[in-house]
Amino acid sequence: MKQLWLLATALGFAGFLTAQDAAPKGPVVAATDDRVVAASDEDEGNEGRFYVGPGIGAMRIHRTASPRPGSNVRGMQPYVLMRVGYDFADSPWSVEGYGMYGYQRESKKVNQQNILGLGVEALYHFDRYAQFDPYLAAGLGYVLFSGDREWQDDKASHVFAQAGVGAFWHINEDLSLRGDIRYHVAVAGDYIGYTSADLGFIYYLGGNSDCAADTVAPLAEPAIEAGAKAYDEASEHSATIRDVTPEGSVDEMKLELHLQYAKDTSIIEPANYPALDELLRIMTKAFEANPEAYVSIDGHADRTHGSDHAYNQKLSEARAKSVMTYLSSNGIPAERMKAAGHSFDQPKDPVDLDKGTPSNRRTEVVIRGVDEATRAKIRATK
Repeated sequence: MKQLWLLATALGFAGFLTAQDAAPKGPVVAATDDRVVAASDEDEGNEGRFYVGPGIGAMRIHRTASPRPGSNVRGMQPYVLMRVGYDFADSPWSVEGYGMYGYQRESKKVNQQNILGLGVEALYHFDRYAQFDPYLAAGLGYVLFSGDREWQDDKASHVFAQAGVGAFWHINEDLSLRGDIRYHVAVAGDYIGYTSADLGFIYYLGGNSDCAADTVAPLAEPAIEAGAKAYDEASEHSATIRDVTPEGSVDEMKLELHLQYAKDTSIIEPANYPALDELLRIMTKAFEANPEAYVSIDGHADRTHGSDHAYNQKLSEARAKSVMTYLSSNGIPAERMKAAGHSFDQPKDPVDLDKGTPSNRRTEVVIRGVDEATRAKIRATK
């Protein structure tokens, strides 16, 4: 039974890592302007997904120094296998099952002997959303030799405890390469063990067909109007609300909000109220100058490895609507506003799938019906 210490050690280490992963994390700080963004927000909406993948490998049988008479399992046997697994949402854990088929041939005089196996494993990922994704694995397997081949104790089959390591190399959102090595030891009877090593690939089911590429090209950013830059330089709220009205705009004023939210919610944090009050002032002045002006509010999400497009679509819509609700509850007519979400389809800056891009997590407010003279008056008053 002492061989089971390997399995116990691997599971204990995985438990320690899980506890570390559950510890509270600090806020994420955007490198562009040092503004604080809600903790863990950059990988919100990761969805659990099934995956499948074939592989090829070899198993090396280990025997005692003096095997029982009649033992005829020898050397290294090649095999193929197929895995079916599931990645849990927002978790370092995966579970998977596998089936394997191999064969043994000692010489031309000996008929091929089939090797059949089934098993289940749990995987603990060190960094599931990084491109290089190492993990620990442990589980149980069943291996059967057909024909006249037998294990060391004259049995054709055994149940094995197994533990080992492996790693994914994520090529894109839906396809990964993987390599694995395991040590297997029989859970009953005399010492019987073997080592297996294999290579393969993984295909994730239910991927985002419209967003399968590694990155989405950022939006072309036009030159900002000189008056907008001057307003930002003088504003005490420029970390949260910025005037990004493009040069040459005829009848619109464009504002960009970077608001803090609790993870996976559309509830606006009180720290954002002063910036939203400044937005209220701007909109009120715009409506006073042009009673026909109207407003569009567009929510945008960030994207990392595993981000769910549909989830972030709903979340970006909800956050845009929360801004509209705040404005309407403070005197802006709801019928003069419309809100929409765009998931992570319209990034402002190049996408970093490993670390996230907090600057892409934003709300854009466009006031239509505001000419250049009106914009200048709005910026000049406080």
